[in-house]
Amino acid sequence: MIKDNRSKFFVFVPFCLLSQAYQAQGIVKYEWKSSIKPFVQLLLDNDINIIQMPCAEARFNNNLIRDPMGLSKYDTKDFNEHCEKLATTVSMEIENILSSNYKVIAILGIEQSPSCCVNYIYTNHGNEKRKGLFIEKLYEKVKDYNIPIVGINRRYINKSLNQLKNIIENIAEIDK
Repeated sequence: MIKDNRSKFFVFVPFCLLSQAYQAQGIVKYEWKSSIKPFVQLLLDNDINIIQMPCAEARFNNNLIRDPMGLSKYDTKDFNEHCEKLATTVSMEIENILSSNYKVIAILGIEQSPSCCVNYIYTNHGNEKRKGLFIEKLYEKVKDYNIPIVGINRRYINKSLNQLKNIIENIAEIDK
């Protein structure tokens, strides 16, 4: 076997972490215009492979430029089937990575997103504690792997960033 210097650690990220142009119109209100730089920089600084998950909302009807829609507009049979297919594809990629003796150290989501939130989603009745439609389906497929799923809250970025830092620090100890 050829010895090389590749990182064996992976993080799966929502599409909009690297490309905020995929957010619904009016959502990108913080200082990062393209990617959410603190997370991307943390992953790059620690030599973590970044896998971009598909944007369920933008891929649904190929609609990159769209108005924000709450959960009630997305929670349809067609959109749920769409999310199920995407979650299957992502879970197969995770299984491929794990079977190659690499490690998926985290999956990131975006809080408030009807598709990718991890903890809190915005509804017509305010915030509700639940997973987004895509993350919910992905979680069901990979829950036995015990991969931490971290929700990025853009308003309170440091809490989410510290969660990811702790995960990275723990793998650094394992990798020694």
